[in-house]
Amino acid sequence: MESRTSRLRSAVGIAFTYLLVGVSWIIVTDYVVLELVGDPQTTARLQTAKGWLFVIGSTGLVYALVRSNQRRHERTTDRLEHALQQTSVLHRLLRHNLRNNCNVIRGNAELLEANDEVPADVDPYLAEIKHQTDRLVELGSKTRCLRDAVLDGDEPVRRLDLTAAIDTVVDDVRDGYPAVTIDTDRPETCYVRTTPKIERALRELLDNAIEHSERADPAVRIAVRRTGEGVDIVVDDDGPGLPATERTVLEEGIESPMIHSEGLGLWIVRTIVVQAGGSVKLVEKSSGTTIVLSLPD
Repeated sequence: MESRTSRLRSAVGIAFTYLLVGVSWIIVTDYVVLELVGDPQTTARLQTAKGWLFVIGSTGLVYALVRSNQRRHERTTDRLEHALQQTSVLHRLLRHNLRNNCNVIRGNAELLEANDEVPADVDPYLAEIKHQTDRLVELGSKTRCLRDAVLDGDEPVRRLDLTAAIDTVVDDVRDGYPAVTIDTDRPETCYVRTTPKIERALRELLDNAIEHSERADPAVRIAVRRTGEGVDIVVDDDGPGLPATERTVLEEGIESPMIHSEGLGLWIVRTIVVQAGGSVKLVEKSSGTTIVLSLPD
């Protein structure tokens, strides 16, 4: 997609060209009429005629400039659509091969675990191999989620019951993590302008808090607060806190050769919330992490 700066430059270029041609036409034609014609009536008729010529000529000029700009946008769109198609194919192939290769690696690790001839001191390494392959499979799944969130960015925002969304996510997480304590503080109903994807964003925050906790029984709290501009969803955990790189990703959406996020969960959260017209911020605290999702009312 063209950047805002590029679009602004195109608009400024068209306006400047029109201004330059218009000023030049007025100066030159007025000089010619005043120098060569002395009769006031003839001068008036010529002024009228050159006015009509200016309207006709400027109409053609504006059409030519706009059509040229439009053709350039069409070429850019075609290139982007072609690149997107290729990216989608590569993405599917990558996910397919990644999943298959990880299954092979995990299967071999399980065979080694079941083999009585393998020394017992190797078991921790096999467990780590299985853990990392599972993480790779999960990463492939999250890349698809992030891709869908970006490509479906035009999904209409509508009023949804945030309380129902939170309850659904919390019930699912409790089923998956029985040792986790999740406290909620929300009204019986809370309608807000967002998309159904907000459930995925909440799930990513809860999963992130639980999986990175150093406690055997992590605790997470979700609170909903009405503000003057909308609703804040406050997710608070008792984990080790976010690294500086993860903070940059969540608050600013920046990824560079010097700044790398360890996962895609926070990218998914930020993408969904921003597309719904909201914002994400971190609250500084001595321990744990507090993330605030702000959504318009």
